[in-house]
Amino acid sequence: MSMDVWSASLANRAEKTRSEYFAHFRRFFEWTGKTPDELREMKFQEDQTAKPWERNQVENLLRQYLQNIEEKYACNTRKIAYAAVRSFFEAQGMPLFLRRQDRPSGCAFGSKVLDREEVRQLKNATESLRDKALIMFLKDSGLRESDAAKLRWKDLKDYGEGFMGFEIQTKKKKTKARGFIGSETTEILKLYKEKRLKGTQKLSPEENLEEHPVFALLTNPTKQLPPVSMSGIIGRTIKLAGIERATPHGLRKFWEQSMHVENVAYQKQMNGRALTEVERAYFWKETPELFEMYKANYRNLTVEKQEFREAEERLRREYEREIKALKNRIYELERKENEMKQIRDDLDELRKFVKEQVGKKQG
Repeated sequence: MSMDVWSASLANRAEKTRSEYFAHFRRFFEWTGKTPDELREMKFQEDQTAKPWERNQVENLLRQYLQNIEEKYACNTRKIAYAAVRSFFEAQGMPLFLRRQDRPSGCAFGSKVLDREEVRQLKNATESLRDKALIMFLKDSGLRESDAAKLRWKDLKDYGEGFMGFEIQTKKKKTKARGFIGSETTEILKLYKEKRLKGTQKLSPEENLEEHPVFALLTNPTKQLPPVSMSGIIGRTIKLAGIERATPHGLRKFWEQSMHVENVAYQKQMNGRALTEVERAYFWKETPELFEMYKANYRNLTVEKQEFREAEERLRREYEREIKALKNRIYELERKENEMKQIRDDLDELRKFVKEQVGKKQG
């Protein structure tokens, strides 16, 4: 019965998350030697006692279990086990009293936000054109790996000036993501696409490429690269680049930190996070409006070296000054041209008048 209550509370979670939670909780209650119903009853009885020190038996079981599996499982696995047990008791209406130090040791909760230099290091740490394109696409779009995996070439629409856009339904929340990528990524994607069109010694040139996944298996380009493989690729690249305390999710966080908009609802519409009812009612934007926001912010997403950015900015300012000076010169010349035209018109009128007067005298 307690498992039914918990299962119902996880209805809005992804199938993969539910499966992992059930598997980890099963290991926990089998380790305790108690059934889920017995654990729930234990917690219920503890909560009835007036003595605070007698209310933490279940919490102590979880602490002991986490210590027991510390050498067996990696950090992320222990984090899922911890979250699963907590989720079970929260669904029963009896949340566990746990402290921050009770969380699995040896790893940080949540990934850090990658900075521009670290993203650039990731891009340069891989020789694979596909993997380089994947890293750049995720940093430009803010998508989850599970959503990037669904993308097909035909989903990418040219917006001009090096920008592309796409619309896909997200896997986790079943919401629409109306996102974009900029020139740094489209340049790499173009090279990657050309390579697939030409083929290799092992693979024939791809026909009907537009129907194929953008990020595909190297051995079978008609099949999408699974999200778990994407995470593995990025995780290995992070280690190769020597970036500490980072995970693949850091690319999504980089996007969210760099995309400066008036309201977070605008970000959500681009990278596929679910909107609240209030956000849907008051902060909905049409795709062209979202694109203008993205375009205005794209400089914050670029990962080129700072000296290049400064040189580009300097050249842009010089170019704008030159254009302004030329426009002023054109305006001045046009003004003088109009003045000369008026003078010529006046002279023509004067000649006409003189000619008429001479004619009258001679007559």
